[in-house]
Amino acid sequence: MPSLTSYPRLTALALLGTLPLGWPVVQATQVQLGATPPLRVAIIGAGAGGSSAAFWIHKAKERHGMDVQVDIFEKLNYVGGRSITVHPYNDPSLPSEELGASIFVPANKNLFRAAQEFGLDMIELFDEDDVTLWDGDQVLFTYTGSWWDNLKILWRYGYRSPSKTQALTQQMTDRVLTMYTPSLAHWTSIQGLSKALGFANYTTQSGFDLFTSQGVRPKFAEEMIEAATRVNYAQDVTTIHGVGAGVCMVAGGAAQIAGGNYKIFEEFIKRSGAKLHLNTTVSGLQKSLSASTSKHVWTLDGDSNIPSTPYDHVILAAPFASSGITIQDSSASFLPKVEYVRLHVTLVSTTSSSARPERFGLQPGTHVGKFILTTENRGDKGRPESSSVICDTGSLDPAVGAGCKQNLGSKPDFNSITYHQTFEHKGRKEHIWKVFSMEKKSNEWLEDVFGEGTVGWVYRKEWHSYPVLHPVRSFPPVQADEGLWYVNSMEPFISTMETETLSSRNIVDNLLKESFGHGICPSGISPDGSGNKVEDEKIYGWDC
Repeated sequence: MPSLTSYPRLTALALLGTLPLGWPVVQATQVQLGATPPLRVAIIGAGAGGSSAAFWIHKAKERHGMDVQVDIFEKLNYVGGRSITVHPYNDPSLPSEELGASIFVPANKNLFRAAQEFGLDMIELFDEDDVTLWDGDQVLFTYTGSWWDNLKILWRYGYRSPSKTQALTQQMTDRVLTMYTPSLAHWTSIQGLSKALGFANYTTQSGFDLFTSQGVRPKFAEEMIEAATRVNYAQDVTTIHGVGAGVCMVAGGAAQIAGGNYKIFEEFIKRSGAKLHLNTTVSGLQKSLSASTSKHVWTLDGDSNIPSTPYDHVILAAPFASSGITIQDSSASFLPKVEYVRLHVTLVSTTSSSARPERFGLQPGTHVGKFILTTENRGDKGRPESSSVICDTGSLDPAVGAGCKQNLGSKPDFNSITYHQTFEHKGRKEHIWKVFSMEKKSNEWLEDVFGEGTVGWVYRKEWHSYPVLHPVRSFPPVQADEGLWYVNSMEPFISTMETETLSSRNIVDNLLKESFGHGICPSGISPDGSGNKVEDEKIYGWDC
């Protein structure tokens, strides 16, 4: 879900002005007179996109010996962006919990490969067969994996809807996997990428329309698929575009890094050799013509520790709309404007091992699942004739964009409540639950769900978590101007940690070809004419 503050050790080190052992230290670079200066690249943002961009440049430098100097600027005091962990009661001896981007799946080849290459321990998350579906008024069903529950599911939805959903999801996954091969290693626009993947019609219609057009029953789409879209992207199946809905249905084999997914992004930067500037805000970019090369360069404005020497390329790896960055002397445009979901995440520890059945209209003692998912669609909602409205996010007119705003007053009053883990604290067992909702949840609300006097530790965070994925026809540019690249152009299409690493790989590939005549992998001709051949089991960028 797609899927999101501070890591105590990094916070403390940042305040002391130091970095973990093995990280590059920011220092001045001297260029000898007469020598060809290195290509200078600034990366703004140290999340999945920014950290992996530095890593892809490093992979190219390893292969080609090119001289590229990379600076990474991150306004926060940690690496990871929307991937961060916290400890219950702020006690590092207790198990950490993901506050943001939580999982990745085997189809996410870059993250799985990184975990293996970097020697990071992965926790495989078992497929949970303990799900309650709630529509705000009543429990529609609870599924525990028993043969009787399977019969009830078949009776409710039939056999064809689950199988057709799986078939369409697998087809979409297979197409996305071509992005790890030379046949689709790079692209110049998200519209072009969408067309190459065969998804052009998928992004212009809702998930409801896409799946029902493939023979999936409306009830299955309204309940099962919507439960997935609400927990992953906080959006209903009737308003999210088809690709976003498809992404939500790819969940098998989910995993996370022990201690936090951010460790992958720390390793990306550590191994890249890039210079990391934490607690550094870039507030402006200015384009100018270099007197020495007759090419355009970029000067960064902001905090005093930002180097004054211009950069040949800038990679923006953060949402432009919330970056606060102004751009001077450039025609750069990041339209269409992308709205982000304001998601409230609540982590709570409680002595209760389940939610109260009475809270959901059930009799005392009735089993409530450890995964409580929700659907908002009831009655005549979700009909094809009312669901395919194209959102014109290119307009800045509030009246035109009004249909793209999220509804905060709808039922049910949360998106999901999920059990995560159990730990011992002061001689008693406590269970961690994560709540996704569109508004802040009070302690009183939590006690209503779990029981009076059962709530212990509570941690709240509001994220601009992922784009509002309404059906659209256009996307922000991959290259906003000469030397100015935008990793987050991918997010309104597919928003995951993994696709940010694919977007950054594509940008680095294009940037290097523009600067040196070749990309991350050596130039060559493959059977499809797209570049150097990489074997099927290999991953473009990692293997050449």
